[in-house]
Amino acid sequence: MTTTTNNDRSSPARLRVGLIAEGERLALVAPAVQACPLVQLCGQSGMPQTAALPDIPWFDDRRQLIGHPDVQAVLLATTTRGDLGLGAMALERGLPVWRLPPIARSFAEAAELAAAVARQTTVYRVASWWEHVENHAWRELQWPDDFQPILSELRVAVRGPDPQSWRCNLAEAGGGVLTHDAYGWLEALVAVRGLPETLCATVARQRVAPGAAPRETEDAALATLRYAGDGSAALRAAWDAPPFEQTLTHHGHSATVTLNADEVTLLDAAGTLRDRHPLPTDFLAGELHRFAEWVGGDAHARAAAALERHLAVSALLETIYLSARTNHPESPRKLYEAQGWPLPRS
Repeated sequence: MTTTTNNDRSSPARLRVGLIAEGERLALVAPAVQACPLVQLCGQSGMPQTAALPDIPWFDDRRQLIGHPDVQAVLLATTTRGDLGLGAMALERGLPVWRLPPIARSFAEAAELAAAVARQTTVYRVASWWEHVENHAWRELQWPDDFQPILSELRVAVRGPDPQSWRCNLAEAGGGVLTHDAYGWLEALVAVRGLPETLCATVARQRVAPGAAPRETEDAALATLRYAGDGSAALRAAWDAPPFEQTLTHHGHSATVTLNADEVTLLDAAGTLRDRHPLPTDFLAGELHRFAEWVGGDAHARAAAALERHLAVSALLETIYLSARTNHPESPRKLYEAQGWPLPRS
């Protein structure tokens, strides 16, 4: 995608956005904002002024940026806790919101957010890696007519953050490797398989370098998921446990499909390559492009449908953590019952 600057204010078609970002997430999102031709960055906050993007107004008070009359929408990339509060503030003002996942630190928070969004008519978008996969590769595969996944395997092993990172702080992050590095993969699993009937899991905090402070959030997790009709899935996620890999594989009777960060491949039952589609690398720039189009096209209903999927991921995460504490099988469906929230559509 061609990179464009956001300093040109002559184009009325651009969505005027305010960016509130900090730390590692600022470095992730800022290039995408600059690369998206449908948004015009008119203010920024959250980061130190020395780290701010050049030639863009900087606000010391994040609330001042949200309330600025030039801002038509807010982009959030702070901590999970911070994004929740800032997003609620923007929502009260009727501003469209775009955020990085996870949707919340707990299922109760996610359900509260979804209820608040349902009372509004504006777009509230949590970035979806699954939609990136679906739009650019998944739909293009030459699927056999009878493909149905019966066994799924998810493996996420990445280098973990510094123990001082907010992702290691339970109050700010809500969870560790599962909630952050495995989140997009869990979204992809939920999109294809739905929620399991039950699961068993264990999580741990053990990948700590000698002399380093321990993380508050988990750095290793294992889970076994059971679905209706004898379907199953196995999940393994870890920080600092090489070899590093990120893959999600679905096995069916007639084919096997594997998703990684670069491509989606489809094998037949004999293991012969049937189809392959690469994934573009401009995920976040494409996300912002979609968000701007949705705001301009009043796509509140489409954004709400995406939130339903994020809510299911939140239920799956909390159930994994619950099973690890109780050492018993648990069901994510019980969380929906406890919150009085309708179960996700299949």
